[in-house]
Amino acid sequence: MDIPLCQSEHKPQLLLNDPAAISLYHTAPEQFAGALAPNAELCDAWAEELAPLPVGLALECPPEPDAEHCERPITMHYIEQCKEVFRPLLHDDAAFYYLHGAPTFPALRAAVLALGDLCGRTVIAELQVEDDEGHLPDGTDVRAAIGVLQRIGVTTVLISAHDPESLTQALEIAAPYARLSLGVCMHADWLSQTTLYNTEVIMPDITEAFVAALRGNQVACKTLPRDHDDFICAPDGKHAHFIAPTIDISDEIECGPHLDEDLIEAEDDSGAFKLLLETEEDVITLEESRYMISRPLCLCAESADLLEQGLRVFPGLALYDGTWEQEDAVISYFETKYGMIRL
Repeated sequence: MDIPLCQSEHKPQLLLNDPAAISLYHTAPEQFAGALAPNAELCDAWAEELAPLPVGLALECPPEPDAEHCERPITMHYIEQCKEVFRPLLHDDAAFYYLHGAPTFPALRAAVLALGDLCGRTVIAELQVEDDEGHLPDGTDVRAAIGVLQRIGVTTVLISAHDPESLTQALEIAAPYARLSLGVCMHADWLSQTTLYNTEVIMPDITEAFVAALRGNQVACKTLPRDHDDFICAPDGKHAHFIAPTIDISDEIECGPHLDEDLIEAEDDSGAFKLLLETEEDVITLEESRYMISRPLCLCAESADLLEQGLRVFPGLALYDGTWEQEDAVISYFETKYGMIRL
């Protein structure tokens, strides 16, 4: 079930997340996009009381496993860990799920994949920016994060920050590139200090003054045109890259003991790296060397199963250029599930 965001004039709506705000919903239901219940039991009660408002549940991402005492690939282990944590919390009548608290962006992506394995509900994800340049705590560019999430099933991203200026800057940076709904997590007293670029949903400390400000069009909202449609967003997992379909791709690079050196050597001669996956050990090497990947990445493997393993552990959007041709239905699935980009 999609949340009915931005119904008119790019006017943001509220995401109700506090029982104390239910009375405000009844006074101005048109100002609300949905509600976030604290648990499954209240999800049912709120759905009945707030109908037809969509009511969802929050899911907190678990801590990442200790790399020194974890089965490899670590991403696969974390996806299974997320499933174990999420499975007992899922609720048949939840209209959507809100993922938050991920320690890193790769962890958030893995949590989205885990939730996709478990159910097909609408997913909202929270991104916390750490500075006024749109970086997450692990250094990931907010444009790269959004570029990945919007291709793997996330419909809305809510951005949070430590201060109004960082929140405004993150929205201004991300808005031209986002092809999903943008939202914010913010304090009510930030309204006068924050410019909400292309913002469709707000999860605030909801107060009567906040609702009144929205009704009176007193919230500073600006629309930025979506840009760069002539290019493909192909993040490496941390940095945003915008490429043409005719990008120059390197020769096949084996995921061997000298992968780091081979990646450095290939940097000057190609716009994208092509990594060859031949064994499950190569998938582990890919995961361990992902921070050395500074270009868009093309993955190829003779085995579709092995290619999927690579797609699960790589935190960016992998390219596919037809090397080791796979069945069209398989590639279509990889495009939908992992955001793989078919050139």
